[in-house]
Amino acid sequence: MFGFKMAALKRPNRGLHCVHLQLYKDLKERQKNGQTKASLSLQQYLGFESGFTLDKESNTLAILCEDVVPVLAFDTREILIQWRVKVQHNLGSSKEFAAVIISAPSSTGIKAGPVRLHACGPRLALCASRPPEVLALWDVKLLR
Repeated sequence: MFGFKMAALKRPNRGLHCVHLQLYKDLKERQKNGQTKASLSLQQYLGFESGFTLDKESNTLAILCEDVVPVLAFDTREILIQWRVKVQHNLGSSKEFAAVIISAPSSTGIKAGPVRLHACGPRLALCASRPPEVLALWDVKLLR
């Protein structure tokens, strides 16, 4: 975990399906539009997972994207819920389904065990472990 105290989601253009996650040292830096300490472009959104424990933090939110899965930890459950709403509003909603991998070809590197299937728009994402890791991705219209 990084030592950032403040984060913000910004949409550079309403037409684009992309937002920037900007991390600040503290609230003062954010309020005076100070310099960000880090910034991530979140594209190819697949869904989110929240409420898992990571490094003794339980108010966590993982934003699932094709290329990156940032994990944020919040001080309170209320702030976590506010961020879940922000993510859904800015990136869209998804449905999450619990599943179990019984077996998979060894060449895939996917192990048998519990997984989660995220359905977001025309795509399906298979995720496992905590924090979540995207194991596989499918375009629904290409599945038969």
